[in-house]
Amino acid sequence: MVGLLVAIAAVAGSALLGADGVNRLLHLRAERQELGEAAVRRIQGNAALREEIARLRSDRRHLEVIARKRLGLVQPDETVYQFLGREKP
Repeated sequence: MVGLLVAIAAVAGSALLGADGVNRLLHLRAERQELGEAAVRRIQGNAALREEIARLRSDRRHLEVIARKRLGLVQPDETVYQFLGREKP
């Protein structure tokens, strides 16, 4: 009887404190949660990129706005004024 109790205690201790015990299970659950959240963020990011691609392909005004902001493009009949900012000390 005492041997059986010792064996049960050993198995329970191993399950709780061993390498594949409860601590490992909790760690794996937290890691799964983090990976799931990262996957959702990536899916949302991909959806936003798809929307941007669709706008670039279909909305000429949007494409013009981006060309003006990022590339500094102007229409042939426009005049460009550049203001020099103060240098910061």
